[in-house]
Amino acid sequence: MEEVEGMVGWLLGKLKWLTVLCAIGGPILAFACWQDGHRRRDVMAMGIESEATIDSATRVKRRRGGTNYKLDLSWMDRGGLRRKVEGVSISHALAGQIIVDNQLAIDSLPIKYIAGEAGSLNAGDNVIILDDTAHQERTDRELVYAGLGAGVVGLIGAALFFLPRRRRRDAVAA
Repeated sequence: MEEVEGMVGWLLGKLKWLTVLCAIGGPILAFACWQDGHRRRDVMAMGIESEATIDSATRVKRRRGGTNYKLDLSWMDRGGLRRKVEGVSISHALAGQIIVDNQLAIDSLPIKYIAGEAGSLNAGDNVIILDDTAHQERTDRELVYAGLGAGVVGLIGAALFFLPRRRRRDAVAA
């Protein structure tokens, strides 16, 4: 019996800290995805459309089973200056269209970008791939809701675990 109580106590302890993690991490995730969606809308509204050459595509497999796809792109701007950006993330759906049998099936994509300084380290933040915009917006919207939901659940759970409770004292016979 003590072993079961010990296991339940250990599990509740882990659950308590998971609620704290959700209460903090959920809103951070929601804000980051909201900010990414806002940046994308700015580029769509104010960006310059161009055709970018795919210099390379990279598949990054993580230890825990996730896979990310990134493209290195280059294009000529209106002034004839060659621009280049590395590591532009794309969705799995677009990657499936671009990479077929471990080879590039297409060599260029329509993009929109906001002109910044040439060679800027954050140039990739101002480039979006038009064929992938709808998928990226949907993902950001879903993650905003998931982050907010995790935050609410985390706050409620943390309140239940951490707020002091009144304990009923057993009457002591006099």
